[in-house]
Amino acid sequence: MDSVIPVMQPSDTLPVQIKATRKGFTLIPDRDTPFAEILTYLERRLKESREFFQRSTVALDARNRAFGTDEILQIHRVLKDHGGASLAEVRLEEDLSFWLDTRNGGSPLDSKVSKSKQQDNAPLIVKHTCRSGMQIVAPSDCLILGDVNPGAEVLAMGDIIVFGNLRGVAHAGAGGNRSAKIWALSIEPNQIRIADLVAVPPRGNKPTPKRFEIAEIQNNLIEVITI
Repeated sequence: MDSVIPVMQPSDTLPVQIKATRKGFTLIPDRDTPFAEILTYLERRLKESREFFQRSTVALDARNRAFGTDEILQIHRVLKDHGGASLAEVRLEEDLSFWLDTRNGGSPLDSKVSKSKQQDNAPLIVKHTCRSGMQIVAPSDCLILGDVNPGAEVLAMGDIIVFGNLRGVAHAGAGGNRSAKIWALSIEPNQIRIADLVAVPPRGNKPTPKRFEIAEIQNNLIEVITI
């Protein structure tokens, strides 16, 4: 049975509830609390109980409110930096539909995007490693909770954010958006594209980045930087 971690709070409404589960923890953000307050509260709770959260896996319950990919990325960073935990799952609402191109024999994933939020450019969230033969097509940003293996392709009209290693083909800003970026824990793809530009990163061993690597357009070239 899930249990809520006791918290000293004068109000009945917490910025985010933290529930302990058999698999780790689940974050349930309040629908009306500003995101900045949610992030601040979460950071404080993680600092207070870092040993409790260390090496745990966390699920973000996003069924009550929408999150942008940049906000999910910030939550991931706070969990990692202040709690030693990792974001493993983002839960969406029930009436969801697939955004997946299976022309090369890929199979449907459990990763889904809300029908009601497609018009609001909600991100496509993929909760699996993308294996060889899969082609993912996102109408806005694409968030992948896993690796992109060689032979897999990800195409997004906006940014591509990979909480894992990017070793397949990634095309961000597919509609011509040169401000789009590709984020990954490690960028070692067969090919990356941003808008109309194409790059093939050099092969060979390289040091593991401390946080993220970002591919973006600088001076009309695709550059990969570490943050």
